[in-house]
Amino acid sequence: MKKSIKAMTILTAAGLLMTSAPLLTTHAAAKANTSAAAASTLKKIDPKLISEAQKKLKDATGKSYSFSKVESWKTGNDSGWTLTIKGARYSYVSITNNKIDSIQLEQKWADLQSSSKETIQSVLRDLEVASLPESATLTINYSGKQADSGKVGVFAHVDNHYITLLDGKVKRVMSTIPVESVSQDIRDAASDAIKGFQGISLGKLTKASYGTENGKSHLELTFQGTSPNMPIFINIDEASQGVTMFEVSSLQDSAAEYTKGYKNLMNMSEDKLLQAAIPLAKSSMNLDLTGYKAAKDKDHPGTVHFTMKNKQSVEGIYNSKGQIYSLKLK
Repeated sequence: MKKSIKAMTILTAAGLLMTSAPLLTTHAAAKANTSAAAASTLKKIDPKLISEAQKKLKDATGKSYSFSKVESWKTGNDSGWTLTIKGARYSYVSITNNKIDSIQLEQKWADLQSSSKETIQSVLRDLEVASLPESATLTINYSGKQADSGKVGVFAHVDNHYITLLDGKVKRVMSTIPVESVSQDIRDAASDAIKGFQGISLGKLTKASYGTENGKSHLELTFQGTSPNMPIFINIDEASQGVTMFEVSSLQDSAAEYTKGYKNLMNMSEDKLLQAAIPLAKSSMNLDLTGYKAAKDKDHPGTVHFTMKNKQSVEGIYNSKGQIYSLKLK
């Protein structure tokens, strides 16, 4: 299957693979949506933080950068600054509670470090793609809450091919493919994944991508679901044809629903959330969560981590009614 898919991807028109693109950090996104965000000046920030931000940028890129704008923000008990990097689009340093939280920097291809360019070019040669990216996006998270905290991520794309590096090594390669190339066996596996949801249908397959990550090949499928604005996302391992992730977006809370039901979500016991996940994990992913421990994410009460010794960890996401709408192998 891999060879036929690879041949088709080279002929496919370009498409944006949203799930591969680097995202704003939680606080940077909150900054854009809170009335507390206000323009400020660099003079209001501790000079040591400015110097530290510039040092981290130079360590990661080998180049010196300055800042053209700074905005303050406050969300709950957290507050901080977003420093816009001068001369670079969509680029910033986020400071949270007087600590460097994250960096996002768009670099021109010519400015990217040689080692990263060589690695990306090697991937493109394997894909038989002659053109090069116009730019690449560098991301670093320093929060300590993620497995790749402190590591340099580089994301680049050419046509319908999307490449992610982590600390200079290839982490993920994705290519959009024609939906017609997805076999009936894969479609059947996707259909089985939502049998545990009453009143939910997959609808039309609208987008398909093929990729490799951590040495394994998989497909990422997007179905129309109940409406084009509420798609269903399903990832399937190519070798086993097992479902590794699903998300039914029609069950996700709106902002108003989340705010109204937040207290209810906080009060739900971890055991109750585990019991809700057990039958769905079995029917959707052929995964037995019996004996697993459930732990709510301290920052996101709707996210629950399921763990068991010598077993693969699983992440579930719930709405404020206690319905699980996403499961993912970690």
